[in-house]
Amino acid sequence: MKKEVFEINIDDITKEEAIKEIERLINTKEQHQISLPYSEFITRAQKDKEFKNILNSSTLCLCESRGLLISAFLIKRKLKENIYGVDLIKELSKKHKNKIFLYGASPESLNKTKEKLKIQKGEHGYQNQKKVIEKIRKEKPEILIVALGSPKQEEWIYNNLKKIPTVKIAIGVGGAFDFISKTKPRAPKIMQKIGTEWLWRLIIQPKRIKRISKGVFGLTYLILKHYTRKVFP
Repeated sequence: MKKEVFEINIDDITKEEAIKEIERLINTKEQHQISLPYSEFITRAQKDKEFKNILNSSTLCLCESRGLLISAFLIKRKLKENIYGVDLIKELSKKHKNKIFLYGASPESLNKTKEKLKIQKGEHGYQNQKKVIEKIRKEKPEILIVALGSPKQEEWIYNNLKKIPTVKIAIGVGGAFDFISKTKPRAPKIMQKIGTEWLWRLIIQPKRIKRISKGVFGLTYLILKHYTRKVFP
């Protein structure tokens, strides 16, 4: 079941339910894009109609951040839970490591992620994209995990998925390879729980202040706008 949160249709399912649905989708004839929106996605989608269309056309659109989860609750669109891309990759790799191709991040981050998850197939994100597509076609994976950052990764999947016919599932995961490889430290669990991962990202990557501010304050603005419209329709 999908719930509309600030004009984005998000699947109201748990991580376990998401894994089961992905297992089902792998065995279908169609190709499926999976998006993992967080605060920045929602605020960008308010102005970027093409990006909004990509999110809403995704087979699965899963709430990734605690901040978005809380925001959905505040506007009475309660979602079951947020699903981190890192956890999703780890779960899928347990059973499908031979079907997975990793694309994106730096060579160091990619190689450490492949080693950690015992995945053989992958290419880093700092090279000619046509060559990457050729490599993916040659390897014939069924699951493609893309870590190019948003919105680049969502747009890349949307524009190129049909060129890679063996891929049944394509997922955009942002900085997940950096966290799995530990080239960048993941936020402490307490910060994950209370929805302040954005603050952790700001601490370890201060250059992201503009993007993070847009996400945090943009989402706050949308919540206030939601209630203002109710009071002053």
